[in-house]
Amino acid sequence: MVNRIEIHAIWTALVQAWQQIWQTRDAGQSWSGFAAQCDKLLVLARQQGLVRIEQELMPLCDLLPAVKGPGEEEKAAVDRLLPGVFAAVREACSDRWQKKEGSQPDAGLPIVMLLVQNEAEWGDFATQMTAFGYRVQVHANYRRGMQSAITRRATAVLIELGAEGDSSTLSLISELNRYGPKWFAVAREASFELRLEAVRHGSQGFFVAPLQPAGVADALDPLSFRVKEEPYRVLVLDDSATVLASIRKALIPFSNIHVETLRHAPRVLDAMEEFSPDVLLLDFHMEGCNGLEVAKIIRQNRVWESIPIVYLTAETSEAVQLEAMRNGGDDYLTKPISQTHLANVVIAKAERYRGLRRLMVEDSLTGLYNHVRTKALLQQAMLMAERQHSALSYAILDIDHFKTVNDTYGHMVGDQVIRAIAHFLKQHVRRADVVGRYGGEEFVVIFLDTQMEAAAAKLDEMRMAFSNIQHAFDDGHFSVTFSAGVAGYPGYPSMAELMAAADEALYAAKRGGRNRVMRAGEAGNSP
Repeated sequence: MVNRIEIHAIWTALVQAWQQIWQTRDAGQSWSGFAAQCDKLLVLARQQGLVRIEQELMPLCDLLPAVKGPGEEEKAAVDRLLPGVFAAVREACSDRWQKKEGSQPDAGLPIVMLLVQNEAEWGDFATQMTAFGYRVQVHANYRRGMQSAITRRATAVLIELGAEGDSSTLSLISELNRYGPKWFAVAREASFELRLEAVRHGSQGFFVAPLQPAGVADALDPLSFRVKEEPYRVLVLDDSATVLASIRKALIPFSNIHVETLRHAPRVLDAMEEFSPDVLLLDFHMEGCNGLEVAKIIRQNRVWESIPIVYLTAETSEAVQLEAMRNGGDDYLTKPISQTHLANVVIAKAERYRGLRRLMVEDSLTGLYNHVRTKALLQQAMLMAERQHSALSYAILDIDHFKTVNDTYGHMVGDQVIRAIAHFLKQHVRRADVVGRYGGEEFVVIFLDTQMEAAAAKLDEMRMAFSNIQHAFDDGHFSVTFSAGVAGYPGYPSMAELMAAADEALYAAKRGGRNRVMRAGEAGNSP
C-alpha cells in the first residue's frame, strides 16, 4: 500500500525548499535542502515501487549534484522538471490510483507483445511471465500486434518466425524498427540462416521454443529496468593548484565523471575513506613526499589494494616510469596531459575497477550478492536501523527437495531453477531491499524498515506465486516450492542472533512439511 501521507509531506517540504531558493539571494544552503528533499522522495518512490515518480525525479536528481550555486539557467531547468514530478505525485496520492492498484495487480508491469501463429499454445507462458514482472499480450494477427506495441509503448515484441522466415513478417518487422520497440525472434528450430535473417532485421535476441520465462525475463530486464550507473569517482592528489584546476576543467564536461581534488598528501587516507574513489590520480613529485611513497601507504590497506593508481608526472625517463609501475601504479600520464587522453584513461581504469568489484560481491550463477557481501550489507542495515530506531527483517529461503530436481532432471535444469528463483526474488521485493545467494539452493532477503509479520506475509505471497511457475525440461514441465524462515530486528538485536533465529525458523518450516513460511518464535523459538 502506498503511504500517501508520507509522500505528501516530503513533496510539501520539497516545494517549500524550492520557494526559498527563489526568495533568497544566497541560494547555496537552500539548494542543499532542496536536493535533500528530492533524494528523500526518490528513496521513498523506490521503496514503494512508484515507478513514475522515480522516472520523473531522475533528471532532476542528475542535475542537482553538478550545481553548487544555482543561477537563473539552473532554476529555469528545475522549473521545467517539477511539473512532471508533481503530476506523478498527484497520481500516486489519488484514490483512483489506489483503487486501480488494488484491482489490477499487474497493471503497472512492463508490457510485452507476443506475436505467434497459434495463440492457444501460449496462454501458459503469458501467465508465467507475470510472476517475473511482465504483462504479456498474445496476438496471432501480427500487424495488429505490432500496432498495439507501438501505441502502448511495449517494452519489447517477441515474434515467432517460421522455419524459412516469412517475407511478409520480415516486412512488418522493418516497419516496427522504424517506429516501435525492440524485438526478439522466437522459433521452433534455430538454423544459422534463420538467425542470420533475424540479426539482419535488427533482432535483440533469439529464443528457441519452448520458452523459459526466467531466460526471457533476463533478456528483457535491461530494456525494462534500466539502472543508472553512478558517475565514476576520481580523486586527484597534486600539490599544484594550477594542475588540479586544469584536471578538473578537463574532466568536468564528462557527466559520468565526478572529480574531487586534494593538495595535501597527509589528508589522502581520510579522502579515500570519505570519497571512496574508483581511480586515484597521483602526482609523482610533491612537497614532503613522492607519489611512490603515497602509493605504498595506500596499497598497505587491503580495502584499497586493487584501486587503480595513475601517476601524473613530468618525468620522461623510462627508468622512473618503470619504477612507478613497480610500486603500485597502474599507469602514468606525462604532463601536460590532453583532455581526451586523460578522460579515456580514467574511464577505462574506472570501468575495470568496478567490474572487478562486481565479481567480488556477486554470485556468478545468479548475479545476486554473494554470501560475504550479503552479510556485510546485513550488518550495515542493522546499524542503520539502530540509528533510525526502525525495524528490519531477515529471511532465509531454501528450495524444497532440490537434490531431487538435480537427480531427476540434471544439474543444467537445476541451474535454471536457481536462476529462476533469483530473478523472481529480485522482481518481487523493493529496490531498497537486499537479495543474496547464501549458497547452494539457499537465498537471503533483507527487508528494510519492515516488521517481521509484514515480511512473513510478503514471503508467503511470493511462495504461492513461485509454486505456480513451470520449469521446462526435455519431456515437459515441473514446478518447485520453497520454504522460508524470517526473524526481525530489534526482537533479535545482534546479527548472530538474528541469523540463527531465521535459520531455526527455516528448519521448523522444513520439519513442518516444507512449502511454508515460519516466523522466529512460532516453533518455540522465542527471542
